[in-house]
Amino acid sequence: MFEIIQHMHWYIAKEWEYPGINKLLTDLQQESRLSQKQWLDFQMNRLRQLLIAAGENVPYYRKMFHDINFIPQNANLPEELSRIPLLTKKIIKERQNDLVSDNVIHKKLIKNATGGSTGNPLTFYQDQFYQTVSTALDAFVRSWWGIKPYDKTALIWGADRDFGELSLKERIYTLRSRTKGLNAFRMNDENLLKFCMVLRKWKAPYLMGYSSALEEMAKYVIDKGIDDLKFKAIRSTAEMLWPKQREIITKAFNNSPVYNFYGSREINNIAAECEYHHLHLASTWRYLEVVDSDGCPVLDGKVGEFAVTDLSNFSMPFIRYINEDAGRIVKNTCKCGRPSPTIKELLGRSSDLIRSPDGDIIHGEFFTHLFYGISRVKRFQVHQDQIDNIVVKYVASDNLPMEIKQELCEKIKKQVGDSVKVKFVRCDNINIPPSGKHRFTISDIR
Repeated sequence: MFEIIQHMHWYIAKEWEYPGINKLLTDLQQESRLSQKQWLDFQMNRLRQLLIAAGENVPYYRKMFHDINFIPQNANLPEELSRIPLLTKKIIKERQNDLVSDNVIHKKLIKNATGGSTGNPLTFYQDQFYQTVSTALDAFVRSWWGIKPYDKTALIWGADRDFGELSLKERIYTLRSRTKGLNAFRMNDENLLKFCMVLRKWKAPYLMGYSSALEEMAKYVIDKGIDDLKFKAIRSTAEMLWPKQREIITKAFNNSPVYNFYGSREINNIAAECEYHHLHLASTWRYLEVVDSDGCPVLDGKVGEFAVTDLSNFSMPFIRYINEDAGRIVKNTCKCGRPSPTIKELLGRSSDLIRSPDGDIIHGEFFTHLFYGISRVKRFQVHQDQIDNIVVKYVASDNLPMEIKQELCEKIKKQVGDSVKVKFVRCDNINIPPSGKHRFTISDIR
C-alpha cells in the first residue's frame, strides 16, 4: 500500500512539474520495443522536425540553410546532415543570440551553464520541454536497472546549485526526502564514515556519483572493513569510468552492479549501459554522430569526435554540436533486445582529485563550477603541484579583474584551506596531452 502511495505521489507531482512526462514515459517504453530500422526511422523523423523548425525560426540556421541551399523538408537524412557545419562552443559564445528561436518568450527560457569539464566554460538556454524530456529519460534509464523513479537514491555529487540553498550539514546528509547525498567537494574520513552509517540504516537501492568519487568511497569502505553496503544499481556519471574503477566499486559494495552513464550539462541523458553493460543511446531524442575533423561521418565502428544533436530543445537547437568527447559507435544487436546503437568505446573527460593539507578530498568538478558564467575564460586548468600550492592556468582575451580572482581564490581556499597558496596564470594556450583529452584538474599528490 505504501509503495502504491509513493508511486502515485511521484507520477502526480512530476506531471504537475513537467506536463506531459507520463505520456513521454509510455512513449519511451514503446520506443524500446521497436526494431532497429523502426527505431532509426523514428529518430530521423524527429531530426527532420527539428531541422525544419530551426530553418524557419532560428536566425543562425535560417541564414546557414539558405547559404548552403539546405532544405530540411527534402533532405536525404541522415546522409545530407553532414552538409551542415559543426556547432562548436566558440560559435555558441559568439552567436548566442542568433541561436535562440524567434518564436520563444525569452523570460521563459532556462539559463544553464557548464563549468567547462573540458576546461572550456559555456552558457546556453534550454526550454521547459527539454527539461521534461530529460526528466523522463532519467526515470526511463533507471528502469533498465530495476530502479523505480521514486526509489531512495544515495548521491555523491558536487553541484552546489543542484543541492539548492541548503546548509553544509544538510548538503552532506539530505537533498530531498527520497535522496541523501554526500558532498563530493568535501570528502574526508569523518564525512565518509557518517555517510556510510546513514546508508547502512537507510538501505537505498540506488547509488550514483562521479566515478572518481565513487572509487574514493569504495576504497574507504574496503580500508575500514565496512562490508554490509549493497545496492541494486550504482550509476557512474559525469566523467570516464575506467575498468579498474568499476572493479574496485563492485568489490567494495558486495558485487553491486555498476553502470556507466553518458551525458553532459549541454545535452544530458545521451547513453546508458544496459544489464549486459553495453552503452546504448538512451532514446530517439538524442542523435549522435562520430565524425572526423571536417565533420564527415567516419565508418561504422571507427573512432572519431562526437557530434550530438538534441532533438528536444527547439528554443536553442544544438545541431551537430561538438562536445569535445570522442569514441566509436556500432549498430549491432545486443542481447538485451534494445534497438538503439551502442557506444563501443568512449574517450571522455577525466579529472584528478585535489587533496587539502587537512586531508579533505575535493572532486575536480568543484573547479569547473567556479567558472560558471565567467564567459571571458576560454579554457582553464588547475594544477596542484604541492599539497599547499595550486596554480590556476586560464586562457582569456584579457586578464581576469582582480575582484574576480579574489573571489575565486576565496572559494578555493574555503575548500582546500587558508594555508594553500593559489596563483592565477594567464596563458595564450593550454596544451592538449597525447590522449587528445584536456585534463582540467591535475594533482601531483598521491
